[in-house]
Amino acid sequence: MKVILAVASTIVTALMLSTTASAGGNTVSFADRQGDLGKPWYPGYDYGNHLFGDPQTWWSGNSPIANAGYLDMLSGWVSVKGNEITMGLEVASPLTDDSKLPNGAAEVRWAWFFYLNSEVLAMSRPNSVTYGVYILWDGADFTAAMVDRSSGSPPFVVTYLDDIKVEGTVLTATVGMDSMPGVVAWFSCTQVMYGSPWPLDQLPSMAAWGVPDFTDLQGPLSTYWPWQAMP
Repeated sequence: MKVILAVASTIVTALMLSTTASAGGNTVSFADRQGDLGKPWYPGYDYGNHLFGDPQTWWSGNSPIANAGYLDMLSGWVSVKGNEITMGLEVASPLTDDSKLPNGAAEVRWAWFFYLNSEVLAMSRPNSVTYGVYILWDGADFTAAMVDRSSGSPPFVVTYLDDIKVEGTVLTATVGMDSMPGVVAWFSCTQVMYGSPWPLDQLPSMAAWGVPDFTDLQGPLSTYWPWQAMP
């Protein structure tokens, strides 16, 4: 598996981001607030309960997860070039040989989820994922996989990926366009697994994992969920 782990300089990061921007109509990207780990709904969405108010009233910000800046997304993108889809995330702190999992965590997953047109129009639940791409880290090794849930029931098809990069604060993965036919919307999130992480070929378990950050509510498709349109 081709995995690059390095401390990316500001110049390298800037070059990567400008490259994605230069793709024009072939790239869709989002910006995400820094420091919103564990409080991705804040600010501005007051639906009458504490989850949508001041995050400090329910999240101190001093937990191990809150201090793991590599879980805090700053931006993300999906680019289509030829028959390839490349997904990227920029996070708040770099992943280096000295990086460690948050205390108590067994695995971290950076994820991109993709949906078909009918699901978006029907305002389906966010967990009605058709395809998912993950970069996984157990504190020592990075792997990546694409999960095809189009069958509707597990076990799902899992394909492990060779073309991933982890360069400081930037993570990217690439798959073939024909591996995700018909997708029109996507969003990103970071996940933390505890105990024994649920297998990728199964539906997520109801406990022992959390989502510290996901795409902010933005863009025309956020009426349904924090979806971004495909390029």
